Amino acid sequence: MNKKLNMAAVLLLSSSLLLASSAAAFHDVEGKDAVITKSLHEKGIIHGISKDKFAPKSQLTGAQGVRMVVQALDLKGNSKNFGIKGGKAFWYSESLQIAKDNGIQLPADFKPNEKLTREQFASILMQGVAATGDYPMIMMYLHIADSDEINPDYMTSIQALLLTKLASLDEDGKFNPKLPITRIEAARLVYNAAEYVQKQKDNVIPDIEDGNKLNQVSHQIEKVNDQVNKVILTRANQPHPGYGISVAKVEFQDNTAVVYYELLSPDPGKFYPQVITDSKTETYVSSKYEVKIKPLKK
Repeated sequence: MNKKLNMAAVLLLSSSLLLASSAAAFHDVEGKDAVITKSLHEKGIIHGISKDKFAPKSQLTGAQGVRMVVQALDLKGNSKNFGIKGGKAFWYSESLQIAKDNGIQLPADFKPNEKLTREQFASILMQGVAATGDYPMIMMYLHIADSDEINPDYMTSIQALLLTKLASLDEDGKFNPKLPITRIEAARLVYNAAEYVQKQKDNVIPDIEDGNKLNQVSHQIEKVNDQVNKVILTRANQPHPGYGISVAKVEFQDNTAVVYYELLSPDPGKFYPQVITDSKTETYVSSKYEVKIKPLKK
């Protein structure tokens, strides 16, 4: 009997430990939010206001928001920039520098210890997503009932946030851009964003490197009149319009006109329609010159 009781006690203790290990990290969140906050807490992305309280409805500060985005998306910075010269380092200093190194533009009135609005956080988050890679996206305009309240500088990010289904409008079709974002709303968004990035990694459009197909440029000559020809340079079959081309300069050498071109990279803070595109640029030269094209060496 004692052996049976001891075995039962062991099983009960084991079950209790299993339940404890799967319990929420914080006592003031439940359901899916409990799963989200537990996952983010275990990764060091979020912290509670105490050992077992997250304060989900409290407002998020600017510093907290930037750190959440940087940590959740695993953004890396330029280590040379981390030294603090002549100033005081705060707990959020490194996160702000990493955000800057990744091209994330913070609101003009950003203050680390003051609240972030929903539209401001959306902008920071989607710039962070864009910094992790160039992902395919169907571009369309979603109607937002309170779009007239949205700062135009943030509209692209909010549209991207909704198109990627990282967030949704409320039951009235509103985004409520000016409301302060709460800690749990931000946690949901960075959790969804991290999952989205992970799923999209296989669809990353490759960076431009010398020798790859994204760099191949051709040209053709069109006669304008007896004295002038138009030189058209084409960078064919680009993943989207962000991969451009421009004429940097034209040099004349004896009977040859050398047209130097520059390849343009996508803006990391923008989302582009994923449509195969031929990028073109043009210039004009005298018809007495033979034309050659060369990439501009920087």
